[in-house]
Amino acid sequence: MLTATFAAMLLASAGPVDARLELLPEANRLNLRLCFSSAEAHRLSYQLEVRSKGRAGTSRSRQSGELISGPETQCPLNNRLGVAPDSQIEATVTWSIDGQQQAPLQQVYPATQPSDSAPSAPDSTPAAAEHLFVRADSDWR
Repeated sequence: MLTATFAAMLLASAGPVDARLELLPEANRLNLRLCFSSAEAHRLSYQLEVRSKGRAGTSRSRQSGELISGPETQCPLNNRLGVAPDSQIEATVTWSIDGQQQAPLQQVYPATQPSDSAPSAPDSTPAAAEHLFVRADSDWR
């Protein structure tokens, strides 16, 4: 089976910390992963909020933590969520580097595209909602 990749990326100018929020659909589940890496050590704090909306109602959960980043990628959150066919999942990460707030990372599943937007030029990767991720390089120095 050919696995297509759809990537939504938020990139700032090259900075000291690389942050990545991934939503990976698998059968009736959604794997959510938050990862950080940096060339030098930085004190990071993060808070993940996940909202799920569907016929059964709305739920919200939060997780937070702190870590010291480094060259080896660290993924402090690796969660599996059950997903009903009519569900919409919204994940938002607020985070800081050495106490300085950074731009939030946000991802929605299934991916939505504004109805009034013009189609984008095709690229070499087919678009599908089988792998969604948001990546941000901090511009804090």
